[in-house]
Amino acid sequence: MQKNKDIKKKIFWSFALFANVILTILFIYAQSIPGCILVISIGLLISKYGDPIIFENYNKKRNLKYEKAIQKRSELSSERKQ
Repeated sequence: MQKNKDIKKKIFWSFALFANVILTILFIYAQSIPGCILVISIGLLISKYGDPIIFENYNKKRNLKYEKAIQKRSELSSERKQ
């Protein structure tokens, strides 16, 4: 049941992202400043709430690589101090 909800959320946020990209292109083409402001605000909402759902696996892999790099950097800096 939980997996079904996760898939629905992922589909919703993916569609929202796709629609936002299309609207961005349309509003830029139409030179509509209020429309551009609207899609920027929608994009911020998507990046805040939709990113963890859409790119969950990617974010986990990226964080692991980042943690490994930080650990290696701290090891190298401690070796230099000695």
